[in-house]
Amino acid sequence: MALPPEEYDWFEIRKRTQNGQSSAPALENGGSGAVPGPEDNEDERETQRKFFEFPGPLFRVLISPRSTIVPVNGARKFIAIAQDRKRLPIESDLSFFWEILEGSGTLSSSSSEIAEFTASSEPGVVRIKVTAMQGEITTSAEATITVTDSLNKMEGTSESSTNSKGLPSYTFQRAPGELWRSRYDAEKNLIVINNGHKDFVYASRSQPLKLRYLCRLYSKELILNNFPGCPAGELIERMIEISLYAEENLR
Repeated sequence: MALPPEEYDWFEIRKRTQNGQSSAPALENGGSGAVPGPEDNEDERETQRKFFEFPGPLFRVLISPRSTIVPVNGARKFIAIAQDRKRLPIESDLSFFWEILEGSGTLSSSSSEIAEFTASSEPGVVRIKVTAMQGEITTSAEATITVTDSLNKMEGTSESSTNSKGLPSYTFQRAPGELWRSRYDAEKNLIVINNGHKDFVYASRSQPLKLRYLCRLYSKELILNNFPGCPAGELIERMIEISLYAEENLR
């Protein structure tokens, strides 16, 4: 808040409604939607045709969602969708086995169609796997979960669905031996921090030192995002400016 508002644009923070979805506009004509036409009749015939089609043997399994973002200590349900070769859903004579391949967290169930993942208190990337079995047929699928945390603990508590300016959440990606310390993932609106970097390992000796290190990485990404193409000297001056105001308020 102390930085000049005419100079810093910050990041675009995408906020969602409480249930994770934006509200849809109300339908007119008594809520019945559009008047049925030839396409609707064709869809009805297709539905009737599929009703009399019996699914074949298990061919593949999918996880929905295949990729998602979950806050630390948050939870998310995943569904295993079994299909035959024609992509018809299979709902009988199936057994499932869920497991965590990489990262930390827990799965509420390991043998049903639906499993709930609960994230740990540490951000990072988690890979889960489900194996579907029907008799002697076995197939599997994987999903990726990005567990995130935020420097601003008030972030994400609003139920507004509008975009605003602020600081995005962050997650960890372990890449020991690589030189990069952090990067901004614009697609996921996340700061990705290399928790395998020797500087991060050094800063993790104490919580205050780790917090100051994270603050400096955020300052770097904020400057690169707001002042692309500026000379190195000016970027360094901006770094000092942000560090002065940010570190004074660290808790």
